[in-house]
Amino acid sequence: MLRARSFLNKSGIICLLAVMGLSQLASAADRPRIGLVLGGGGARGLAHIGILKVLEEARIPIDCVVGTSIGSLVAGAYAAGRTPAEMEKRATDANWDDLLSSSLPRQLSAIRKKQDDKLNLVGIELGLRDSGEVALPSAAISTQKIELFLREMTFGGTISSFDALAIPYRAVATDIENGEMVVLKDGDIVTAMRASMAVPGLFPAVAQGSRLLVDGGLARNVPVDVARSLCADVIIAVDVGAQPLNREDINSILSTADQYTRLMVAQNVKPQLDSLTPRDILITPNLGGLSSSDFKRGKDLISKGEEAATLSLYQLSKYALPEAEYKAWQQQRLAKKMAPQPVQMVEVTPMRKINPDVLKEAVDVRIGIPLESEIFHKRLSEVYARGDFSQLDYELTDHDGAQRLTLIPIEKDWGPNFLSFGLGMGTDFEGNNPYSLTGMYRRTWINSLGAEWKNSFRVGDTMEFQSEFYQPLQLDGYAFIAPSVQFKSSPVSIWRNGENIAQYRYTQSGIGIDLGSSLTRFGEVRLGVAYQHYDAVKQIGENLGSYDVMGDYGVRMSMYYDQLDNLNFPSKGNLFHLSSYYALQGQGDFKPYGRVILDAQHAFSVGGVRGNFAVRGHYSHKDAPFLPDSQSLGGFLNLSSYRKNELLGENTIYAKAQIYSPVTLLGLSVGGSYLGAAFEAGRTFNPLNDDKDGWHNSVTGFWAADTYLGPFYLGAAYGDNKKLRYYLMLGNQF
Repeated sequence: MLRARSFLNKSGIICLLAVMGLSQLASAADRPRIGLVLGGGGARGLAHIGILKVLEEARIPIDCVVGTSIGSLVAGAYAAGRTPAEMEKRATDANWDDLLSSSLPRQLSAIRKKQDDKLNLVGIELGLRDSGEVALPSAAISTQKIELFLREMTFGGTISSFDALAIPYRAVATDIENGEMVVLKDGDIVTAMRASMAVPGLFPAVAQGSRLLVDGGLARNVPVDVARSLCADVIIAVDVGAQPLNREDINSILSTADQYTRLMVAQNVKPQLDSLTPRDILITPNLGGLSSSDFKRGKDLISKGEEAATLSLYQLSKYALPEAEYKAWQQQRLAKKMAPQPVQMVEVTPMRKINPDVLKEAVDVRIGIPLESEIFHKRLSEVYARGDFSQLDYELTDHDGAQRLTLIPIEKDWGPNFLSFGLGMGTDFEGNNPYSLTGMYRRTWINSLGAEWKNSFRVGDTMEFQSEFYQPLQLDGYAFIAPSVQFKSSPVSIWRNGENIAQYRYTQSGIGIDLGSSLTRFGEVRLGVAYQHYDAVKQIGENLGSYDVMGDYGVRMSMYYDQLDNLNFPSKGNLFHLSSYYALQGQGDFKPYGRVILDAQHAFSVGGVRGNFAVRGHYSHKDAPFLPDSQSLGGFLNLSSYRKNELLGENTIYAKAQIYSPVTLLGLSVGGSYLGAAFEAGRTFNPLNDDKDGWHNSVTGFWAADTYLGPFYLGAAYGDNKKLRYYLMLGNQF
């Protein structure tokens, strides 16, 4: 209703001005040249779109457009040939939470990276330089996804100069080294936009020649002088910047820092606004409490822009064209909109460690045809998802009528060694309180084929260490060889009739080498040889005498497929992991044996409810060693009404149907909060503790949150053992 009333008021004003003769229509021949200046202000800059809508309805021609930060994005899209209606639809339909995040859909990640998810590592990756210096990323948010959005907004086109656009255009940035204003007038239009919006510390700076460019608001948030020197006899300036806070509102560290930023920007805005003449027009939308981060409120912001421009229609009308002349101007503008050109050459900017041929091979751009944007962006995202780059940008530039694609991979400058850490803890409120500190060290791009040395560890009641050297055998990475070592020591409780009769410390270690293929990012296949050593030491309780020290060597095989969108709370995708080992020779009175372990999941979403089905199984042929991870049931979401390791057997099978629905609670979680339930069934075969043979079941209810530190659970379970058990966990510690 409010938007309809605004439109009626605006239309009425235009008509009234025409009837009263106050709209002094200028002819195309003698009219002044009009420069539009769109200032910076984060999400508040979406109001620029509403102002453009009113300018078009009032038939105000624009001869050049200059923008800073968000203003440069709107200005660039308009100069490229987008209509305000098209920009409004894209701005309001966009998932800004996703665009302004560094994470890509999990399905795009390489399978090796997906396998790391079970460590529950915090998303911040520390760098460790070869000098021993610890380093951090230079920006909090990658603009990888924003760039693809801007490519679409500018039609994926190229231009020899920004003067050759449908409307001459300039983007304003700041040289972070000396604070000087930099006016971008040619090159790749999306690169210019990114440079103009690169808020220091938030978004990565953009290198251009010898300069390192950041947000233009530091030097010129409302660049009136740039538009005047470019073309303008008359300036229409739009200021969407946040005004300085009142004294009573400066009452915390955050508000003080916010005020500092506002005052710094205001220092360069004031002289620009003071330079406006009586012929010029200043539009300042009343954005009230709408902040620079309110991208989700795009419709409200655009409406505020329309309202502000409507209030200025009396001043604007003197520069309006007659309908026929404006229509001709508009047709000429749209006829010159940007368009993709055939790609004639592909280049990769130099890198310190990464082989550029690997990147070229991965994106596989076809020469002689326009860039196949959808396919190219998908491949680019897949390469970025490998985790080697902080940015994977590209530029499209026009060289003598031919389009050149320049890939600009930005290596993580806080490497080449990377450290990640995670924390987990839990309790079943009955004396079982597992905890863990996890970590991972990676050394990347050891050679030109992309070799990586990865080491992960877990410290707590379970001690674990794994190390693998992953060596691709060709540029595409489809074949690899991977020697590895591993060690794991964990406590195993032995139960009988609900009583803990013994506690063992079980140790498993091994060394092996695999030959494998990552056929796609979806999964991998491995075949290898390994030596494994098993040991069990009684700590307390009865001496069961059935866990002897032994070692053997044999062949192993694994198949891993993972397309879940989230490991802990998936809504779509599948996971399939099949591993097998056949022992050929061993110590003492050895007999050959085989082992197969299966883990499969299918995730689904129906309406607002998500869920997954899971099946896990372990089958041993003959006298295989005991593996507590796969030959026991009990613990949260592993037959939850039973204690951890309460059901032990030579073989196991477990099935689960789980549902969880997003809820708004606390508002502190990253991926969301959920209320959920799980229906579980399982059994052991040939129980090792001569107890509880047959099938068992459990029903579990929980509240969960997907947090930065991993999944958080508060749950309760009841099953066929007539026990009610409670759990509280950070990470699945059971």
